[in-house]
Amino acid sequence: MPDHRNRLQNLFSEDNRYANFGNLLMKIKVQGFRCHDLTIIDIENPITAFCGLNGTGKSTLLQLAAVAYAKPDSVSRRYYIKDFIVSGILDPAPFRTDAVVEYSYWHEDRTVKTIAIKRSESEKRWSGYRPQPKRTVYFAGMGLYLPKIEVRDFVLRNASNISVLRTESLAESSKSWACKILGCNYDVMENNEVKHNDREGEVVTVMRAGNKYSEANMGCGEGRTQHIIRRLQTLPEKSLVLLEEPETSLHPSAQHEFGKYLIDVCIEKKHQILISTHSEYLLSALPSASRIYLDRSVVGLRAIKGITTAQAISLMTEGHDKALHVLVEDEVAGVLLTEILRKSDYAFLKSIKIHSTGDTKTIHSVMKALKDTALPVAAVRDGDKNDSPADNIFKLPGGLAPEKELLSSVNVIGFFGEKYEFDVPSFNATMKDIDHHEWFNHLSERVSINKNALIQQCAECYVENLTANDRDTLTNLLKESLRK
Repeated sequence: MPDHRNRLQNLFSEDNRYANFGNLLMKIKVQGFRCHDLTIIDIENPITAFCGLNGTGKSTLLQLAAVAYAKPDSVSRRYYIKDFIVSGILDPAPFRTDAVVEYSYWHEDRTVKTIAIKRSESEKRWSGYRPQPKRTVYFAGMGLYLPKIEVRDFVLRNASNISVLRTESLAESSKSWACKILGCNYDVMENNEVKHNDREGEVVTVMRAGNKYSEANMGCGEGRTQHIIRRLQTLPEKSLVLLEEPETSLHPSAQHEFGKYLIDVCIEKKHQILISTHSEYLLSALPSASRIYLDRSVVGLRAIKGITTAQAISLMTEGHDKALHVLVEDEVAGVLLTEILRKSDYAFLKSIKIHSTGDTKTIHSVMKALKDTALPVAAVRDGDKNDSPADNIFKLPGGLAPEKELLSSVNVIGFFGEKYEFDVPSFNATMKDIDHHEWFNHLSERVSINKNALIQQCAECYVENLTANDRDTLTNLLKESLRK
């Protein structure tokens, strides 16, 4: 099957966007709701997947997205903020008094129009709904589907006495995708309208390997997948679809195939789809532009766009599963690289591991040995060495070995003069005939400071004096190595 990710992105281009997807959401700005002090989500693909640790507000974003549209007809459901976020005795402050959510919609003239929903404390209500555009919204939270054996509704309680009013074969595309996702073969998939006394409902049945069974004898993953597929296939075109952790109860291969299905149905039905997920398998099936990682820190939440699957998983495992292994020559290079990445993109730093490997020859040997393995690896050589970006080999800023680079820095020289009353240029002059790898051992003895502490202080001072371009260039090269 061809990879439709590029096709989906092309449908989203400015020239084609309105014709294909209509007045879809382009930006959501959330201020003062739960953990969202100020979160801005820029949407760059018809599918947006929020990932991150628990408690980073993924569900809140889906819930607030559900409030973005007025209903297009009398049948569709209209969502309001009060449907999801309420205050009370046990929840005194789920939103601030100045809470506001802004929605930016795409228009036919290639501009965006923004509408805000605000809290009126004097009237104790939310205002701003009236001018919203119309669109069908389908919200599938975690309570969307429970196995009938657990619900034990009238169909199950009266399994031997229900009347089947009508049976209809499900669309071939729905059956095909259910089989592909679940890794099985259904001969038939049917929707049955059933009745018992004055109660009516719908139940799906399948025929598999000569056996017929209904949802009453399906596992949660099987029944939930069929339910979601059936709804997405029958929704009006250009609906807004919101799915909370759609990978629930699916095995890894099924999670990946479900991600591919979302692309397919988005192309076919021109839906806009927003999901929350913790699944690396589902994320790996989606375009890079779809992935948004919600990074939590002491200063608040940050939305990281276009994150690689490996980096997202590393962050969601809090660094236990590294997205990238980076080889450097020695500990000084490792500390310097760490501080560059810390200043440039701390979230990325948390997702990698830096290894002091040895000289240039050793780095090349290790890189060659790992080239054909699945381990994601890159190398950062000293500034006085050559790089080879095509081979994921990069170099530190400057043109000197890191020890010399640090101790010739104006910032570092000034720091030593002020803090330790020590003349670094004179020290450097005495080191001309000594291997630069030994410089920090001698410096440590001269100023009576632990060598590792000295290296750290020097690296911090040096990086402060680097331009943002110097820091970010190396960081972006390492990020790009993950996409190769």
